[in-house]
Amino acid sequence: MKTCARSIGMMLALTAGLFGADNVLTPQEKAAGWVLLFDGKTLNGWDSAVPQAAGPAGGAAARGGAPKQAKAPAQPGAAPAVGSNPRACSTSQGQAPLSAGASHWDVVDGTLSPCGEPAGYLISMESYKDFVLTVDFRTGEDTNSGVYIRSPEGNAGYEVQIWKAQPAGYNTGSIVGTGKTDGEFKFIPDRWNHYEITANGDRLVVVLNGTKTLDVRDSQFSAGRIRLQYQKFPIEFKNVKLLAIQH
Repeated sequence: MKTCARSIGMMLALTAGLFGADNVLTPQEKAAGWVLLFDGKTLNGWDSAVPQAAGPAGGAAARGGAPKQAKAPAQPGAAPAVGSNPRACSTSQGQAPLSAGASHWDVVDGTLSPCGEPAGYLISMESYKDFVLTVDFRTGEDTNSGVYIRSPEGNAGYEVQIWKAQPAGYNTGSIVGTGKTDGEFKFIPDRWNHYEITANGDRLVVVLNGTKTLDVRDSQFSAGRIRLQYQKFPIEFKNVKLLAIQH
C-alpha cells in the first residue's frame, strides 16, 4: 500500500508540473507562441457590454481585427436569459457600474466568475481568425453556458456548448446551429473541465477533457471575438489561452 501511495503521489507531482500554475504560460507554451487572455487578476482585455448589431466606424476592422460580417440570425439557445440564484458580486470589479444590459463579473481566486443580474457574456476586446483556444470551466450539473468563438456581433458566432440539455439537441461538446456530437459527452459537475477548441479555416474541432467531441467544417464565420457565456449560475472560467495558427 505504501508503494502504491508513493506511486500515485509521484504521478500527481508530475501532472502538476506538466500543466503548470493557473493563468500562467509554461515555458513550452511561451516558446510555441501561446498568449494568455486572462491574467488571473483583472478583466484586462475583456468587456461585458452588450454586443451591437451594427458597430460604428473604427471598430474591429479599423483596429486590425476581424472584418465586418453580416449579422446572422440568433442561434438556438443563444440569447442570454436571467441567471438562476446568482451569487452577489463580492469585488469592486463586479460591483462597478456598467452600461445597460452588461453583465457583472468578479475575479475571485484566479477565476472569472459572473455575479448578480443580468445574465450575459464576457467578451474579448480582440478578434481572432485561426487559432487553438484552451479554457478551463467549472459549473453545476444543469448550468446553461458555452464558449463562443469567431463572434462578430450580436448573438452570432460559433457557440461551443457546455450545457448538457440544450433543447434542440446541441448538447455538451456540440457547436450550436453547426454540428451535433455523434454520442453523449459529459463534463464533470463542480470540478474543473478542459476545452480545447481549434478553428482553422473552415475546420472546427472540439476536445473535452482529452476526448474529441466534434470535427466539422463550416465557413459561416471566418473571424471574431471570444465570448464566455453566463446564462445560468454557477459558472467559472480560468486558464484562457490562445495559439494563433500561422499560414
